[in-house]
Amino acid sequence: MRFNPLIPMYWSTRALVAIMRRIGRVAATQIHRATLAQVGTGTRFQPGVRFADPRAVRVGQGCYFWNGCEVSSELRGSRLEIGNQVQVNRNVHLDITGGLRIGDGVMISENVVIYTHDHGLDPHAAPVARPMEIGADVWIGMRAVILPNCRSIGQGAVIGAGAIVTCDVPECVVVAGNPARVIGRRAPAPQVAA
Repeated sequence: MRFNPLIPMYWSTRALVAIMRRIGRVAATQIHRATLAQVGTGTRFQPGVRFADPRAVRVGQGCYFWNGCEVSSELRGSRLEIGNQVQVNRNVHLDITGGLRIGDGVMISENVVIYTHDHGLDPHAAPVARPMEIGADVWIGMRAVILPNCRSIGQGAVIGAGAIVTCDVPECVVVAGNPARVIGRRAPAPQVAA
């Protein structure tokens, strides 16, 4: 077998890119730790995560934010509270105009959009804030859209990929479709004794 001089260059380039990615993640995490109101231990941020008002954001322990995640608000004084062990994947948009609370263990897949305000039928009208709470152990599938008429998603619920959620979701149900409808049930997660 002949020696290919490109192979060492390929592997050294991959190693350099991995090191740069790690440096970027460490730097982004340190920046967010310094600017957010609260960040729990073990929480990490990839580069490219943006918060409109960092002082309004509280993040629990062991969370992970992928690049492209954006948190915005059209009103001052909005709050975002995120529990422990929450994962927010690539290109997620969280609108916190009405206030948003996300429980422990929530998984939010790529390209999910969550809105907490409405303009009615006039796009130039002042935003109407609508608070939203997402319970613990909720899974939100890729490209799901959660509209402001949904005030709560119950603990243990699953939102199917591409679902358009227009109303409250009960605990431990699976919803999918446009508009999202209950298509099944999910067994509650077993409780671990402390």
